[in-house]
Amino acid sequence: MDIKVFFTELEALLKKMEYETATLEGDDIQLGDTLRAMLPVDEAGNAVLLEVMALPYTDDALILQIYSTMIAEIGPGYEALKEMLLDWNLMAPIGAFGIYRPQRQFYHKYNYPIPTEGDPKQMAVEIFYIIHLIQDTIANIFPDAVRLSGNL
Repeated sequence: MDIKVFFTELEALLKKMEYETATLEGDDIQLGDTLRAMLPVDEAGNAVLLEVMALPYTDDALILQIYSTMIAEIGPGYEALKEMLLDWNLMAPIGAFGIYRPQRQFYHKYNYPIPTEGDPKQMAVEIFYIIHLIQDTIANIFPDAVRLSGNL
């Protein structure tokens, strides 16, 4: 799969939804650059930082890592937020929530295998759909996460 075409197509789909996008230069282990987008999660205009990157996996598949930073720095409610992780992860229809401890960030992560031999345009449409599922998953707990974290 031409990963550059895939990311170009995915970014075009995100821009059609009027999401702010940017690319971040990839590192040595990933294929191509990281696509970033500000993903709206509520009607108040709050958004989370979504990042999509491709990583080598097997000869026949890549892993797309879809990572969303929901809270850039957890406030005084760190322990309360941590307590809810198990419940939220049991109820999450897609992906998992977690805390990146070194930076006290609250995130959602979903890894999705894609074939190395596939139509990049078709795969971009499929991942765009998955991003909307992730967006719904995040939106369902976002208000409670912000409240618990103490970041009001």
